[in-house]
Amino acid sequence: MASYPKGEGGLWPHNKKNEKHPDFRGHIYITPEQLKLLLEMYKENQASPDPDFKMKIDVGMWNRVAKQTGAEYKWLGTEVYKAPKEESPQQQADPIDFDEDIPF
Repeated sequence: MASYPKGEGGLWPHNKKNEKHPDFRGHIYITPEQLKLLLEMYKENQASPDPDFKMKIDVGMWNRVAKQTGAEYKWLGTEVYKAPKEESPQQQADPIDFDEDIPF
């Protein structure tokens, strides 16, 4: 399983002025490792541009309570997702059959 760079952030209840405003507002922190991977994926797409190219950051959310104020908020965990590269037939090595008789 691949290891993805992780980040974090939070969402807090938003004091809405009208119904079009979000219920929660917050932020995520992008780590240097996440930015490096995003730039790498962007550069790979530039080699053969895909008009539908998008980069994905997975988000997980936990309910938390602030220690100092007791206010409830949502804590976010993030991971930059990079799909594994498909190997071309030339890159795939022939499997070694150790049960085969070896002539030496």
